[in-house]
Amino acid sequence: MRLAIIRRALISCVLILAGRPPDLLAQAVPTFVGVRTFLGAPYVPKLDDLKADFAVLGVPFDEGTWGQPGERYGPRDLRESSQEYNHDLTEGFYYIDGDRTVLKGRRWADVGDVEVWPTAPTLTNDKVTSAVHAILTRQTFPIVLGGDHSITFPAIRAFDIPLTVIHLDAHLDTWNGAPGNLDHASWVLRVATLPNVKKIIQIGMRGLANDVEAVSNARRLGTMVITSEEIHRRGIPWLVSQIPVSGNIYVTLDVDALDPAVAPGTGTLEPGGLSFAEMDDLLTALPSKGRLVGMDIMEVNPYRDPSGRTAQTAIRLMIDLLASAFH
Repeated sequence: MRLAIIRRALISCVLILAGRPPDLLAQAVPTFVGVRTFLGAPYVPKLDDLKADFAVLGVPFDEGTWGQPGERYGPRDLRESSQEYNHDLTEGFYYIDGDRTVLKGRRWADVGDVEVWPTAPTLTNDKVTSAVHAILTRQTFPIVLGGDHSITFPAIRAFDIPLTVIHLDAHLDTWNGAPGNLDHASWVLRVATLPNVKKIIQIGMRGLANDVEAVSNARRLGTMVITSEEIHRRGIPWLVSQIPVSGNIYVTLDVDALDPAVAPGTGTLEPGGLSFAEMDDLLTALPSKGRLVGMDIMEVNPYRDPSGRTAQTAIRLMIDLLASAFH
């Protein structure tokens, strides 16, 4: 405690000498200091103790991937990269553009990682559903960090309200999986069977990353599919106009929906994805279509991106989406 007080006093002195008032102390946390919680949020490992507006849950699992493994380290990489925005989160986030502060007064918590059972994906999935359900029962907004995209199914399974699922991805993820197979290429088929899922809107699919089997299954399910190529031709305002007004919206972001130039850290790269600006404009428009009730970030693979820009970009997109949804 004494060392902490001394440290705060020293930082205050530095701020004063630099012409910055001590009340900006919350902005001065070095990125290399402290335990790595998401955005520096309080660590709340016992969900019974959760009292927050946003709860971040890691799922370090990649046994469902058909591409490059390594997504199990996605939650760790996202937490590490989030230190760039580490500060007193109740102060919100300041944007120089527009001279505005968002999410002020909101409480954040990092509830740690789900208990993963290697080689037993069904057990891991059950843990995910249980954890997300516990977060929801505490009237807290769940943010799930993956991990491969198979995790989205058990996360959405925890909801008991009607949902429209906004699926951002290079791939349809509607391939026929083997019986009992919980992989990242067929999770949409399982989500579509949940009685509370009323609509699935799939955005960003493109190029050579899909085939007739996946497209046929998507058509059979009646999902709305908007390709990346069509978005490039017609623009984001057109795309937003195609999304129907819904009640409750769950957003699942596979980072390979972004162009590899922006997000190379993923297991299944495909050229021609959305730029940061395009994705940001889309996400910040989604709350005009319904009430955002949950989200996830999937398929971050730090082994394919030593620069860390994939995780950093995903974090910024998440903050911008939440800022738009929670005024």
